[in-house]
Amino acid sequence: MNFSGPIAKTIAPYSMSMPPDSRAVGAAEPGFILLVEDDFMLRGSLATVLGAEGYRVESEANALDALRRLERPPKPSLILLDIMLPYMDGLEFRALQRNMRHVADIPVIVITAVGIRPEIAADLDLVHAFSKPLDRPRLLAAIRKFCAPKVS
Repeated sequence: MNFSGPIAKTIAPYSMSMPPDSRAVGAAEPGFILLVEDDFMLRGSLATVLGAEGYRVESEANALDALRRLERPPKPSLILLDIMLPYMDGLEFRALQRNMRHVADIPVIVITAVGIRPEIAADLDLVHAFSKPLDRPRLLAAIRKFCAPKVS
């Protein structure tokens, strides 16, 4: 991926693989989901629903902030990722995340209004993709496969 313009300096650190011990964030925190969604209402609704299901949710409104979030502990167990995001889209985020060795293994579920071709989903190793409007029971079932709610 080639980035140019004013945002290139911000993205550059994420375009190279980091050594495994660099910026280590440790093991994934059980029940912790990172939600990356720019729509304020949907982000709030999803965070509320997931919280009621027993998950701890942190959310970011854009992919750059989500990449920065992945640099510090705790490590999420799952990422819920929109495709249409400001600054860079969700597919670019996923490609960069996969190059960050310490968080490359976090499963990603895409939530999108634009759809995603199956070959792209397979190429980026997405565990699932859901179209908006979301089918809440199906989404929660998929999330449970990869991230169990935190036991209190």
